[in-house]
Amino acid sequence: MKLKALGAAVLGVSLLLSAGGCGITNLSKDDMLRPPKTMGDEAEIEQLIASSSKGGYTLKYPKSGSHRNAVTMHDIDGDGVNEAIAFFRDRDKDGSTGVHIMVMYERDGKWALSGDLTTETTDVDCLDFSDVNYDGTQEILVGYSTYTAGVNFLSVYTYQNGKTGTIESGQNYSSFYCGNLDGKSKVITLSLFNNENEAKATMLEYDPQRNALYAQTSVAMDGNVASYKNVVFSDLGNGANGLVVDGFLTSGEMVTQIIYYDPSDNVLANPLYRDHAQNVTQRKQEVLSADINNDGKVAIPTVSALPFSTKSGSPAAADQLVWNSFHVETAELQPVQRTVVNYDYSYTIKIPDTWQEGSFTALPEENNAVLAFCEWNGDGPGVRLFDIKVFATADWDQKKGTEAYQLISKDSRYAYAFINHHPGGTMTLENDAIKSAFSLLNKSTGSTGNISKPNP
Repeated sequence: MKLKALGAAVLGVSLLLSAGGCGITNLSKDDMLRPPKTMGDEAEIEQLIASSSKGGYTLKYPKSGSHRNAVTMHDIDGDGVNEAIAFFRDRDKDGSTGVHIMVMYERDGKWALSGDLTTETTDVDCLDFSDVNYDGTQEILVGYSTYTAGVNFLSVYTYQNGKTGTIESGQNYSSFYCGNLDGKSKVITLSLFNNENEAKATMLEYDPQRNALYAQTSVAMDGNVASYKNVVFSDLGNGANGLVVDGFLTSGEMVTQIIYYDPSDNVLANPLYRDHAQNVTQRKQEVLSADINNDGKVAIPTVSALPFSTKSGSPAAADQLVWNSFHVETAELQPVQRTVVNYDYSYTIKIPDTWQEGSFTALPEENNAVLAFCEWNGDGPGVRLFDIKVFATADWDQKKGTEAYQLISKDSRYAYAFINHHPGGTMTLENDAIKSAFSLLNKSTGSTGNISKPNP
């Protein structure tokens, strides 16, 4: 199971670690009264659902996670044959509000009912699968919605040899994820602050004597985070895996928290969160953590403004966006790559390693269509090094004001080009170096989401 990071702003990065995720909610499909009449397996499954319902049924679709069908086919027990899991509500006249979960299996070419259990809820938040009791087969993890916004509860079902059972859970959550934190498959729940829950992350463990999941260890999370945007498992190095959690604060800004298991103290850790102290990752723009070099390790963004003049009328500088690795040994972020970011047009320019902090700046011009890279002399901009300019593609194709510029990249909307002033000196870059430093933010290094870009 690979975690699908949901939403238009999430990168298409491929992580090396197996993980499942529930809780970043997109728009759910509309409830449908019944599936269309079909032949074969689908028709038999439909008939089993119809036989278990009372006077008709309404299919229910999980609202988040990787499995969003009302009927999900999945090989639970690892025998190479899929089982079927269906969610529906009865449409009878007795006022029943419960959601059914039906588990069905195929034997000798026929579908049969393994279990039909009802939970007093109106909606399904999420469906996932993980071997939480370490018996070699996966369990069915279902999150059900409650009447409190942002609060769901977790139920766990077993399936073996045609029989469905339950594992006690009793856990409320905002999002839950399955993955390897301490060498075994774990369920990690994240809870946003509300009237019922403190903001925390909890790692669940299976107790075979009670046949139940219990909270093995928890750690406080930032109570000012109002929603999660992007949650991924990552290799943190030194044998540690963890969850990288991007979330929106109530102020609209974004922060990142890292949740990992510390075996020396048998606790979960959240080192980037400090009570009554600002998280070093706090940023005004929506830039998500991402695997920037395809090594399976997620880099965490930090943002700071480049130098600019405080004189009245002087333009503010562009932001420096730094991608950092997290080091478990020191519990600190360490820079991996420095870039300058243009949020309006979603691109970055990688900063050469030879450019020292405080020795340069990038100033926006022409309503952010131009970024002018300059030396910084301590009081103001110095020698102009090169410019990056964004043209409307139609203007570029018609050569409107493009004579001095060289093309870097072009799509259906924009042409990204540069002019190299070749001033000489240690900070001068060759044309090829400028081209290779350019990256579209939503394709290679991060994403700012659905930004409304002004016309250049």
